[in-house]
Amino acid sequence: MKKILLILSLLISSIGIAQDSDNYKQATSSFQNHYNNGDVVGLFNMFDDDFKKVSTLEKTKTFFKNEVDMSALGKIKSMEYTNTFKKGNNYIVNFENGVYNLYIKVGTDNKLEFFEMNSVN
Repeated sequence: MKKILLILSLLISSIGIAQDSDNYKQATSSFQNHYNNGDVVGLFNMFDDDFKKVSTLEKTKTFFKNEVDMSALGKIKSMEYTNTFKKGNNYIVNFENGVYNLYIKVGTDNKLEFFEMNSVN
């Protein structure tokens, strides 16, 4: 009986991991599409309600204009998963004119609970 419960719990947890993976693939694809279209409002709308309280639309616009400098970096060419840390995923983001680290944490509602970007260079 204990073996059955162990196997059942492993199957359930692996199904949950696969679902998270799909959520992250969808989130990174949406992030890349909004970014490449210069759609900062679309990026902001990916945030969950709690994150929107911390990073308002104006703060988000300022971040992508001054900190990330969308116009200088150009479009995202690729996003490569590197690892999982504290229930979020790390990616290497290759832009036309630079490379950044991206950390995102996707919540149960498929909204971003948190994200952080910083230059590799």
